[in-house]
Amino acid sequence: MVRLEAASETIRAAFPNGLVDIYAAVTALGNPGLLTVLLALVYWGYRREETATVVGYAFLAFALVLFLKELFAMPRPPESVMLVAEDGYGFPSGHAIAGVVVYGGLAVEFDWFEEPPKALAAGLLAVSVGFSRVVLGVHYLGDVLVGAALGLGVLAVGHLLWRDRPAVGYGLGAVVAVPAVVVSAADPQTVAVLGSCLGGVWACRTIRPLPVDRGRAERAFLLAVGIVLAVVLVAVQVALETNRPAQFVVGVATVAAILGLPALLDRADAFDLVQRVTG
Repeated sequence: MVRLEAASETIRAAFPNGLVDIYAAVTALGNPGLLTVLLALVYWGYRREETATVVGYAFLAFALVLFLKELFAMPRPPESVMLVAEDGYGFPSGHAIAGVVVYGGLAVEFDWFEEPPKALAAGLLAVSVGFSRVVLGVHYLGDVLVGAALGLGVLAVGHLLWRDRPAVGYGLGAVVAVPAVVVSAADPQTVAVLGSCLGGVWACRTIRPLPVDRGRAERAFLLAVGIVLAVVLVAVQVALETNRPAQFVVGVATVAAILGLPALLDRADAFDLVQRVTG
C-alpha cells in the first residue's frame, strides 16, 4: 500500500512513451553527481556560507537514503514498465530526496521565499524530478512521496538546528553513512558518501570560507580550476568505481575541494597573479 502501485500505473499511462528523452532530461536534474557539481559552482562563484550549508544538507540526505534503501531492500518496479534502465533498490527515491534538499535548500538558505518566482521555480524543479521517476517507471509514487518527505524533514531540522554550523550536517551525514556502509557490505557508493561527509567535517573545521568579493577575472579563474578538478575527480571515481579505498579518498577530496579550493588558491597568491595579468 505504501508504494501506491495502482496510482503509479495511472500516472505512467497518462504520459506517452515517445517523450522518454524529455523525462530523462528532467530526471537528470536530480542526479546526485550533477547536483554536487551544481552546488560546487554556486559555492565558488556566488554565496559561500549558505551553499556550504546546503551541501551539508545534501550529503546527509544522500547518506540517509542509501541507508534506508539497504535497510528496506524493496525492489524497483519490474523492468517491463521501465523506460530507462535502472538497478538497485527502489525505496525511497534518492532523486526525490536529493531534488527537495538541494533545490529546496537553495530556496531556504538564499531567502528565495521572499522572491516568489525563484521559490516557485525551485519547487517546480523538485516536484518535476520526483514525478519523472514515476513516469520513467523506475520508482513507485510511494517511493517518491516518502523521499520528498524525508527531504523536507532534513531541510526543516537542519535549518532550525544547524543552519549556521554546516559541520553539524556533515557530521550527522557521517554518522548515518557508517550503518549504511555496514548494511550494504561496504558498497563503494556508500563508502564514497562516508568519505564526502568526513571531508566536509574536516573542511568546515579547518577552512574559513572567503567572501565572494573577487573581480570577474578571478571568479572565472576559480570556476575554470574547479571544473578541471571536478573532471579529474569524476574520472578517477569512474575508473576506480569498485575500489573501496579509492572511492573513500575521492569522496573526502570532493567535498574538501569544493569548500577549500578558494582558500587554497588565495594562499597560493593565484588570485593576485590573475589580477596582475588581467590588469
